[in-house]
Amino acid sequence: MDHMPASAPSIPVVLLGGFLGSGKTTLLARLAERYRQQGKLAAVILNELGDVSFGELPEADMPVTELLSGCICCSMKADLAAELLQLADRKPDVILVEATGAANPLELVENVMEASFYRPLHLGAAITVVDGPALLKLRKGSRKTFKLLTDGIRCATHLVLNKADGLHPEERVELEQLLRELNGGAKLAVAVRAAVPDGWLDGLDRSGRAISGEELRKLQQAPAEPFGDAGPGSAPLEPHEHLLAVTFRPDRPFDSRAFERLLRRLPETVYRAKGIVTFTDIPSRYLVQVAFREADFTPTLSTAPDAMVFIGEHFSREELLRELAGLE
Repeated sequence: MDHMPASAPSIPVVLLGGFLGSGKTTLLARLAERYRQQGKLAAVILNELGDVSFGELPEADMPVTELLSGCICCSMKADLAAELLQLADRKPDVILVEATGAANPLELVENVMEASFYRPLHLGAAITVVDGPALLKLRKGSRKTFKLLTDGIRCATHLVLNKADGLHPEERVELEQLLRELNGGAKLAVAVRAAVPDGWLDGLDRSGRAISGEELRKLQQAPAEPFGDAGPGSAPLEPHEHLLAVTFRPDRPFDSRAFERLLRRLPETVYRAKGIVTFTDIPSRYLVQVAFREADFTPTLSTAPDAMVFIGEHFSREELLRELAGLE
């Protein structure tokens, strides 16, 4: 595939999850309409039609793709990545992806990051829409179904407690407390018919964008510090966020031994990492895949630019980027 322009603006991808009937398609329509009113182009990938029809999406020159023959977190993985790449070529301002209720959030994030090797894309938000009255019932029902729902809640960057008008005040307080216990780092909105506040998704263009070593050195005039050991001369670290998808594009090749040492030092909460890297001391380029700090290196002829992506929760993006920049 083609190399992306170094200066190409990165397109945020917003993942919307939640069980069928929770209101996520209604939220999708609201977000698409809001972008239209702002003069921005939103591209949409639908994996299930949910509780509104195509006719309720805003009428505009809005690319809409359906992936209805399977779940995009399993059988449709390749199709999702391919659609993201095709939509990125149309240069929308944002891509909205509605997933099935059975989708694994980390799998979806991994698909976004896979596509980001080839086009300027980044994870803007992972939203889980929670049907309040249904959550009360599910707590007393199938453990498997309830776990599926709570997994989606735990991995979200944004949570919507929807259908609040169907909850008694004490039930609303109870569910808000439950969501905070499951995911205290997500931005929480309590809504009726998925009407979230206007500024709720502000900052998507900044969050998750790939950063290069040169950019990082300009932003951070502090020496690289090991994970969890910020010295007195270091710049302040950002809070440890809940779900993180970090993309780094090196300016120069890595020393292979220093890179392997960094992978062994990764926090346990960095669940997956993947990338294509060039080394100073080894001739071949390598596809790197990491799961729970266990790394696998495979020689590759890929034409994608060098990049590493890291997916996990509760770790410092800033510390990880500083360590990576220190390898160059």
